[in-house]
Amino acid sequence: MLPIKNTLFIVSGVSSFIIFYMGIVNFLTSVEESTGMILLIFSVFVATGTLLGTVHISTSITKPIQKLAKNMSDFSKSNKLSNENQIKTNVKEIFELNENFVSMGEKVEKTIKVQNEYVQKLKDMDRKKVEFSSMVSHELKTPLVPILGYVQMLQKEELLGKLNEGQKDAVDEIYTSTIKLEKLIGDILTTQKLDLGKLVFNHENINISELLHGLIKEFDPIAIEKEIEITANFNEDVQIFSDRDRINQVFSNLIKNAIDYVSPGTGCVTIGMKNNLNDVEFFVQDNGVGISEDNKKDLFKKFYQVDTSSKRKKGGSGLGLAICKGITEGLGGEIWVESEKNVKTTFFFKIPKKPIKISVKDDSS
Repeated sequence: MLPIKNTLFIVSGVSSFIIFYMGIVNFLTSVEESTGMILLIFSVFVATGTLLGTVHISTSITKPIQKLAKNMSDFSKSNKLSNENQIKTNVKEIFELNENFVSMGEKVEKTIKVQNEYVQKLKDMDRKKVEFSSMVSHELKTPLVPILGYVQMLQKEELLGKLNEGQKDAVDEIYTSTIKLEKLIGDILTTQKLDLGKLVFNHENINISELLHGLIKEFDPIAIEKEIEITANFNEDVQIFSDRDRINQVFSNLIKNAIDYVSPGTGCVTIGMKNNLNDVEFFVQDNGVGISEDNKKDLFKKFYQVDTSSKRKKGGSGLGLAICKGITEGLGGEIWVESEKNVKTTFFFKIPKKPIKISVKDDSS
């Protein structure tokens, strides 16, 4: 697209050329030499006047338009009006256009200012809500310590006396429920620390082979009880410098999910890794029911449940995968899932071999 200034010069140039050309033609074809000379001089003056008029029009019209266009462009980038390029013009339409733009800009500035104030208030409210929730969760965890201690004492007959079978069943149920509640509160606290950017990561040298074999050993009793198989799939012995406990936490959440969704007798869970140049790619794969495409996009959101019906068989708070995402991103990595319905599901997560600086994300906006 041609700027208006160039368009005016092209039009005036063509007009001047035509006028000058007609003057030359009249001069050459005129019967009287004096008359031809007068016409030629007249055409030169008119052509020159046209060019000079174009320069004046360009200065008085196009310059304010260019300034207005620049002001609009700057405003669209910064959402702030600039006083540097003030427009002065005697052209009524340009003057009114500029006044309307300034008026609109002032209204937009005020609207954005109010919006930012509300957004900041909402962020503060959300942060206070998370901090309050974190405090309550911590206070809920405190009384669980003596409850769990006394339940464990009741389970040992030599400490508080012998229980009958009905009492033993009741104590075991209390113990199981207490452990579930303790894990739920722990998950909530971990999630809140991630939201507040206060989750601490402790880095150390980790032998991946030892880590994976340790995980298989840890889950062997559960696998035997459910009649499923847990295997490892890796060939290399790799060292990374990261947080062992947090990587263990991610693996534990993923393995527990996999165990919940495979069938006894035929279920198989495979854990492994792939050694890349700058990171290690871990995976947990199962041959369970799989995950639909609709559920995949929300899978890592807090409190999300694939099965939300009142008859759902799987427990849990819906925080496990959100915690996995927060931990992997906090360690500088990423997590994702690939799944085929009723065939297999594989969770992947990458962890850098060396710590990298991560900027804390504020998702409250």
